[in-house]
Amino acid sequence: MNPGVVLDFWQMLALTGTAATILGVFLIIYGIINNKTLKNESRLTREIIQKESELTRQMIQEMTAQLQQQARQEQELTRQMIQETAKYLGDLVVKSKS
Repeated sequence: MNPGVVLDFWQMLALTGTAATILGVFLIIYGIINNKTLKNESRLTREIIQKESELTRQMIQEMTAQLQQQARQEQELTRQMIQETAKYLGDLVVKSKS
């Protein structure tokens, strides 16, 4: 046998258990840090989405208001054109009878 370090079964089991415990502690610490990072990223993403949603909502409201204003103007122009056309046709009827 080799006169170096020889570990029996129980010593090897204890050493492996200690190494696994140390590894587990590091994994737990990594998980906690990673969880905080993911929560922070999730919060930032949520804030960005909310801001974009609000900007989109405002833009839609502004566009709707502009389209309604444009529709009112077009209705007014159409009404004026109909009045002018009716007056012109009335004048033509009066002239043709004379």
